[in-house]
Amino acid sequence: MPRGTNRRAPAAIALACLTALVMACEDDLAPLFEIAGTGDVEGLVFFDVMEDGVFDPAAGDEPIAGVGVAVQDRGTGNTFAGGTASTGADGRFEITGLPAGTHDLLIDTLTVPAEVSICQNPLQVTVNLNETRFSLVRGRNGCLITMLAAKQLPLGEFAIVRGIVTSRPGQVEAGWTYLQDETGGARAFGGLDGLGIEIGDQVEIGGATGQFNNDFEFGGVVFRGLVEDVGAPAPTLTTTAELTASGTAYTHPLQGRLIRVEKAQLTAAFGAGGANEQNGIINDGSGATTIRVDDGVAPRNMLNTLLSVGTCYDIVGFGANFAGAGQIFPRSLADIVEVPCT
Repeated sequence: MPRGTNRRAPAAIALACLTALVMACEDDLAPLFEIAGTGDVEGLVFFDVMEDGVFDPAAGDEPIAGVGVAVQDRGTGNTFAGGTASTGADGRFEITGLPAGTHDLLIDTLTVPAEVSICQNPLQVTVNLNETRFSLVRGRNGCLITMLAAKQLPLGEFAIVRGIVTSRPGQVEAGWTYLQDETGGARAFGGLDGLGIEIGDQVEIGGATGQFNNDFEFGGVVFRGLVEDVGAPAPTLTTTAELTASGTAYTHPLQGRLIRVEKAQLTAAFGAGGANEQNGIINDGSGATTIRVDDGVAPRNMLNTLLSVGTCYDIVGFGANFAGAGQIFPRSLADIVEVPCT
């Protein structure tokens, strides 16, 4: 070939041809494959008496009829076409023709009996192609909530709470047990005696919300479970003024919680000025509040001998109130330690 002829190498020519071919055809590319088919969901809605997640009629579990269910696109609230059903007399439902994926199984709580609670709603359900997925939906007699949430319920409502025991049954007063979680504390009245419950145990109870002279408590207590020796919480450091301010509302985080005040001086004798003989006045310099020493702690006729006006104490006890006036309830005389005032 004469010099100066523009001759491309065979490899360069092949690359140019391949590039042209791809550019000419890229708008016509089709997907390699498409997912075809659907899956189904079947399930059972039942009242779980033993709360063990197993449907066992011999244990008293009962199917719940007439409950509306829906399968929704996860997190959107959009129900799939044909994605609703209602449980039959046997508590069972079936929804077919659902797209593959993880979806929300939503229970219409308005169709659930008033005495039954669905504590996880919606549930997640994964649909596989050409398969049927089975889901158990458990109803309970109540859902576990926080102490603070329980205090915000109307009085007389049944609530289930779990907390760490901060005073054993009867330690402060006959029938009283204090427990707290991360949101606050409360007193349980009755139902826990004779079970070997100690400070630092974790207890689950059910009970009706109530109050006695504005001091919150759970009544009609039903014992539901115990985990021993979880560990006692440290008392929350506060002031006598903050304790007084908290007494106006039993929903305040200090109410029912294990607390500590430091260098609180006893400024008035127990029973002085017409006060109850179990009540004295203390002040850490921030403002006065009441110390209430109940029968389980010390005999009332010995309080003015055991504790002296003008003396300062570090005190551990429970935030409480009487008719809106803040108080501290020590658990024992060991919770009241004499310290220098300066």
